[in-house]
Amino acid sequence: MQDYSISKSTRRCAISGRSLEPGECYFSMIVAEGDEVARVDVAASDWQGPNEAAIGWWRNKMPSAAARKLRPAPNAVLLDTLCDLLERPNKSELAYLLALLLVRRRVLQEEQNFSQAEMESRESSSMSDANGSQHGDAPMEAAPEQLWKLVSSVDGRELNVPVAAPTTESIQTLQAELQTLLFTDQ
Repeated sequence: MQDYSISKSTRRCAISGRSLEPGECYFSMIVAEGDEVARVDVAASDWQGPNEAAIGWWRNKMPSAAARKLRPAPNAVLLDTLCDLLERPNKSELAYLLALLLVRRRVLQEEQNFSQAEMESRESSSMSDANGSQHGDAPMEAAPEQLWKLVSSVDGRELNVPVAAPTTESIQTLQAELQTLLFTDQ
């Protein structure tokens, strides 16, 4: 099986050459041209049926002028939104998901610039904490909330994001909230 790349609509009728108007119906054909395929768009008023070289065809409708396409929100806006979410304790799951997205987009990066001496110091202090040797006979306290240390590649801002994986019950709500944060119609 061979994969072909099919182009988007040209927004022009291949027969008359005129622009297709918003809300107008048209037909698209995939036509074999040697080893390649091409998309041909034809206004419904000029459509005479698929030609002999057509591999497939379908009917479309041009989007109306009022229909706006959703666009991804700018990274700087999402970064500011994350900072706002971090100030709200009841939004920690949403903040964590947004941070994951910003890491994937390379807007945020994990903080990994500790020197060797700092790493050894952290390891030895965590070992002594685990053994309880530096705290005498005091009982060990519960482990603090795990934080994900991130740095913004945009402005160098350092963020501590609580690791709060979403629960099964909250996934649908979080998806809807994330959708409104990530996309804008302007």
